[in-house]
Amino acid sequence: MPTKVKTILTVVLLLFVLASLGYLAVDSLLQRTEGPEQGEPLASQAATTPLLESPVEDPPKEAGHLVVAYYFHGTSRCVTCLRIEEYAREVIEAGFPEEIQSGALEWYAIDVEQPQNEHYIADYELTTRSLVLVETDGGEQTRWKNLGRVWELVADKEAFVNYVREETQAYLEGRQ
Repeated sequence: MPTKVKTILTVVLLLFVLASLGYLAVDSLLQRTEGPEQGEPLASQAATTPLLESPVEDPPKEAGHLVVAYYFHGTSRCVTCLRIEEYAREVIEAGFPEEIQSGALEWYAIDVEQPQNEHYIADYELTTRSLVLVETDGGEQTRWKNLGRVWELVADKEAFVNYVREETQAYLEGRQ
């Protein structure tokens, strides 16, 4: 009898695992294909268009102090990735309009899975979707920082906004 019970339990557990994997696969596909015309529109859909187009070359050598906020993402994007971009873009646009207007701060959302952008993975040691601040002076990159805490703070918008604002302000002031 114990062998029969073990067999039944094994089958039940296997069915549970298969059902769980099927659910995850369907959920993942729905997240990737859901757009503004399907389901509940996400405010983050607007965040997929960068404030500025992806850079095609480095800043000119005569450029002064410049901070660039890059949001690096992949072609397939989950809800959390879109939210991180939305919040980060909101902080940059709403928190630093004068700096953007003067050219001291720029924002780019870049798909690192595009062949022309793959170099960013090595340049900034990217292991996942990331928000990176880059400082240049006279067209030369002087430092960069991956704001890795965005992943742990994304569930708390106020903490997320404060973190990104403080880090961006510090870079603009040349601190850290």
